[in-house]
Amino acid sequence: MQSKSPVELADQVSRKRAIAVALAAGVFLVIQVVTRPVFNSEPDTAHLSRLIMWALNAAALLLLLYTGGGLIQKREIRALVNDEVTRANSRTAVSAGYWIAMSIAMGLYALAGYRTMTAREAIYLIVTPSVGIALLVFSWLELRAHSDA
Repeated sequence: MQSKSPVELADQVSRKRAIAVALAAGVFLVIQVVTRPVFNSEPDTAHLSRLIMWALNAAALLLLLYTGGGLIQKREIRALVNDEVTRANSRTAVSAGYWIAMSIAMGLYALAGYRTMTAREAIYLIVTPSVGIALLVFSWLELRAHSDA
């Protein structure tokens, strides 16, 4: 069996990453809809682990978006995987996440007179969809780039 060239390996890793990012974003959003760790009526200590896990998960997903993943890959493969197209897709995805976050923040500001909420609830309502949308946009752009190639 013939060994794959670095370019072929990078292409394979890039395709798998796009699918994995979409799955990670989907799972993250589904879990948040099901568990809603911020909007429970339990005492704070009862669901502290869920809040910590949400924050760690959101931070890990943001790190994935920032680095493009593949930190365990060889430097040569990582450079090929995180090419100029991928960096442009990442910037576009971050921009989409930013506009989602700002839109939700302005919506929450408008609703502030009608419903009070804690800072934790507001942060959750801003971060969760903006991270999810940014990852889904990145994944969609990457998959589209692969289908065009």
